[in-house]
Amino acid sequence: MGIFEKGWEKPSPIQEASIPVALTGRDILARAKNGTGKTGAYSIPILEQIDPTNDVIQGMIIVPTRELALQTSQICIELSKHRNIKVMVTTGGTN
Repeated sequence: MGIFEKGWEKPSPIQEASIPVALTGRDILARAKNGTGKTGAYSIPILEQIDPTNDVIQGMIIVPTRELALQTSQICIELSKHRNIKVMVTTGGTN
């Protein structure tokens, strides 16, 4: 993954607490302030479990706004840079 290329040298507290749990397949309910690494906390386990040789949808992230969808997809693209994983954004609305 492109984690180190993003400048992420060590996990944030929210990532350290949630990633190991998510990698076991369990659901997570977590809360943290803006800019603390929440997107990495849920996207890293999802990306880690994707098999790039299996050309089917293997993960879905649902967020409440178009802007957050675009930001989240960009982070997923950057994190999966070396894994040959396809990321697609689908948003609703007309604006």
